[in-house]
Amino acid sequence: MLNTSKALFIYLQRPDNGEWVTVGRYQADPVGGTGRFKYAPSYVDAGLTWAIDPVNLPFRPKDDRPASRYNALHDILRDTCPDAWGQTLLRREHSLPEGTRLVRYLVLASNADRWGALAVGTRAAPVVAQLSYPRLHQLPLVVQELAAMSEQRPAVDGGLRRRLVQAAAIGGARPKATLRDDEGQYWLVKPRIASDIADIPSLEHVGMQWGAASGLNFASTVLHPASEGRSAVRVLRYDRIGDRRLMCVSAASLLQAEYPDNLGQTDRWSYPRLAEELHIIGAPEEDRRELFGRMVFNAVCGNDDDHVRNHAILYRHEQQRWRLAPAFDVVPNPLETPRRLTLQLSAGRFDISRLAVLADAHCFGFHNSEEAGRYLDTLLARVANGFDQVAHWLEPEWQEILRTRMQQNVALLGSNWPG
Repeated sequence: MLNTSKALFIYLQRPDNGEWVTVGRYQADPVGGTGRFKYAPSYVDAGLTWAIDPVNLPFRPKDDRPASRYNALHDILRDTCPDAWGQTLLRREHSLPEGTRLVRYLVLASNADRWGALAVGTRAAPVVAQLSYPRLHQLPLVVQELAAMSEQRPAVDGGLRRRLVQAAAIGGARPKATLRDDEGQYWLVKPRIASDIADIPSLEHVGMQWGAASGLNFASTVLHPASEGRSAVRVLRYDRIGDRRLMCVSAASLLQAEYPDNLGQTDRWSYPRLAEELHIIGAPEEDRRELFGRMVFNAVCGNDDDHVRNHAILYRHEQQRWRLAPAFDVVPNPLETPRRLTLQLSAGRFDISRLAVLADAHCFGFHNSEEAGRYLDTLLARVANGFDQVAHWLEPEWQEILRTRMQQNVALLGSNWPG
């Protein structure tokens, strides 16, 4: 059995030169239910000062910081753990029971495919293995293998299956795999699965392309309409620039809010609170306006899966600051038109309405409600025009569904929208 009370060393790929360094040490005590992190003396002595989490683990070299969530695992380390899909693969691979502690997944997951720029090991010096990723021309085979894994069928290709299990550290609930293209960029591939009630990859592609066409900062996507009989969407990984990994922190960590929240304490799940955190960590005002735009866009398109792990920040070394990461996992609800979002639009309000959107507009950097209202109306026009640019990706039935949804929600949010 893995001894999770043994000290774990946390490695960081430096944002300036790409070298791996030991940034700190995590010590878990499963019996006492505690966990502590401290920046490594070697990191301090080298004059390095990057904080791996600007809110929960600011760079204070003398501090030995306890973890208060996730069964004593620090938020940023939870960010680097696998989510539902990766945990499922690791449970099968290692015969783990349901309810396995997150720290176990943290250790068992491969460093090669973790989100962000952190890695984990039991040695004081960094040891980060490289993974041979499938290439873009193998996408049809990857789609087949992911489908077989999702449905618990035998491997289509044993070697590929082993590689995909090795890359089980990436987040999210749906089956996915990382591919590398001929230019050296990394993409997440997410295929349609048997339980889908609609063509989810197409809906995600349209949601992402629609957001970009509306002038918002959304991750790039490519739709593969029928790869081996299953559609798949390919999403550019914003935490990679070639082989360089970027430091990332989830909105859950910024807001000090657990996800999933089994106790129902979602008071911290809030767009205005997230905007305020962006301001505190030094992100520019344009990022708060961008977040406002994403909130409005999610309301219009009906993406109510906008939880705290579906937003993030990343560190831009060339700017020496944290920035809002590109939007990701934006999928219009395939079952119904939501009347609420998962994050609060303003204090205590989850409902899709103009009043809810504008009530805390000052948190997003607007000087007054009139300025915010003008910005909102301009944004609604951009979103409506953006839909016309991407609707061709949809079947006629879905074009009508989403157009009707858009018109209804624009009417709820707009001041003098015709019709």
